[in-house]
Amino acid sequence: MRVFRFVLGGGIGLATLLGVVVAPAYAAQPVPHRFIFMSDVCDPTTFNAMFGPGTCVRSGPGVPLNTFVKQLQLLHFVPGWLFAPQVVVASTTDPIEVKNIGGELHTFTEVEHFGGGFVPLLNQLGGTPVPAPECSPTPGKDNTFVPAGTSFTFTEDEVGTHLYQCCIHPWMHETLTVRP
Repeated sequence: MRVFRFVLGGGIGLATLLGVVVAPAYAAQPVPHRFIFMSDVCDPTTFNAMFGPGTCVRSGPGVPLNTFVKQLQLLHFVPGWLFAPQVVVASTTDPIEVKNIGGELHTFTEVEHFGGGFVPLLNQLGGTPVPAPECSPTPGKDNTFVPAGTSFTFTEDEVGTHLYQCCIHPWMHETLTVRP
């Protein structure tokens, strides 16, 4: 069972990437022991022109939409869209912070097996035509939507291996191994 705490807005940023833990003085919660970063390099000009304002909220240039599509067709993934690190080992008491440092909305969805997401065109281009049953276009207990610039913290009390993927960009995978 996952226990969640959400943090909206900026926050840790560069300090976290450098391994420095920064906890706001008002935070009365455990400092995360493990971090999972959701990353993308969407180009705001081309993504927002195609999908609407706010689709990509990164500042500065990124991967143009046409390059994104070509990479997905050729590679069945897009290198700048990923969870990092892709493998995390934690205990049942370790707080784990999942932080979206990219410019797009992502999901952090626990799945039994990696599969496609809920965007049929991305499934087709990525070679994952069958969606993972857990992927839904609405948030749920194990289907957490994480807007750009936000994060949440959880603990996983079930020992074993847990698989997570983004149900929008289904090549974004995470393997979490939980030990007692």
